[in-house]
Amino acid sequence: MSNIRASNAQLDARIRTAMEKLEEVARLTSEDEKEVEVDSLFFTLRDEVYGVLDQLDLNSDFADALNRAKEGTIVLKSWYERQPPDYPNREQSIAQLERAIQEYDIVDEQLNQSRTLAQEKLSTIMRQHRVILQEMKIGKVLEAIAAARAVVEGLNDITTAMTVVEEKTYQSLKTSVPISN
Repeated sequence: MSNIRASNAQLDARIRTAMEKLEEVARLTSEDEKEVEVDSLFFTLRDEVYGVLDQLDLNSDFADALNRAKEGTIVLKSWYERQPPDYPNREQSIAQLERAIQEYDIVDEQLNQSRTLAQEKLSTIMRQHRVILQEMKIGKVLEAIAAARAVVEGLNDITTAMTVVEEKTYQSLKTSVPISN
């Protein structure tokens, strides 16, 4: 009998735990605090990255400044080219300015490549964000199933203990002598 009482107490605790986990799974369609927190982190990251990317867009103030600087360098190079051949540092200055003009193009190309890569990475991260949320839910489902299985195991323990009591009771009834009146 003590086995049945102990199994009952364990089963009661398992039922409470399973109920909590099953209710949690039932509410998975609504956002919980963790999901809201994860959403907030990812959306903040997305907004910050887009803020930076917008500042570096092809039509941004930065891109315009880069183009104006290149144009100014071209004008300066052209000025040096119009100077007489004996002008001090003429050839060296023209060569430096030509390299600078090429460097503007390299910086512009690298900037575009980096922007594209950053947008691709952000897109991947945002897709992963959704997967993470769904994985969190799958984990909760698996926990709920394990808790429900524990309830079944607890019930089986009680049934086994009751079977032992039933057999002992049956044996006792077979061997007992009826009392006469």
